[in-house]
Amino acid sequence: MGKQSTRENKTIYQLCREEKELTREKASELMAGVSSSRIEKIEYETQEPTPYDVVQMADCYKRPDLCNYYCSHKCAIGQRYVPEVEVGELSNIILETIACLNEINPLTSRLIQIARDGKISDDEIKDFAFISQKLDEISLAVDSLNLWVDKTASENDLNVTLLREEKERLKKQK
Repeated sequence: MGKQSTRENKTIYQLCREEKELTREKASELMAGVSSSRIEKIEYETQEPTPYDVVQMADCYKRPDLCNYYCSHKCAIGQRYVPEVEVGELSNIILETIACLNEINPLTSRLIQIARDGKISDDEIKDFAFISQKLDEISLAVDSLNLWVDKTASENDLNVTLLREEKERLKKQK
């Protein structure tokens, strides 16, 4: 590996590249259409990465969470609609998912009552907001699980194509 940077306040992009023990030059060789000077500009925050740059880095560094980071921090649409997802340990993700599902289960009757007339009245807003927050927590737990699968797949050479095909097949069965 080349000389290790001693710069403080490294960006997530630089940390991920260094974690893979890649120089900018080597990383550039492994990416399609991203030069080492472009990587440097992104890492030193003199240029913003494009979605294409981020996908290339995510694939090269085997860090799919870079895409979530970009969307939740750098993209105006993503900042509004994409929550930051942290990749944790599988057991913690599963426990969090089950806890969220257990919390929402008793609230389903209230949600049905609220939705029955197709409107949310002022007196239903407080309950709806609470239920909506719980649903957001479930969504975040599922996103975390999917990101864990993507990260693990890229690190352990899982057959991602087969996984995607199987998920697509299951979607079509519905």
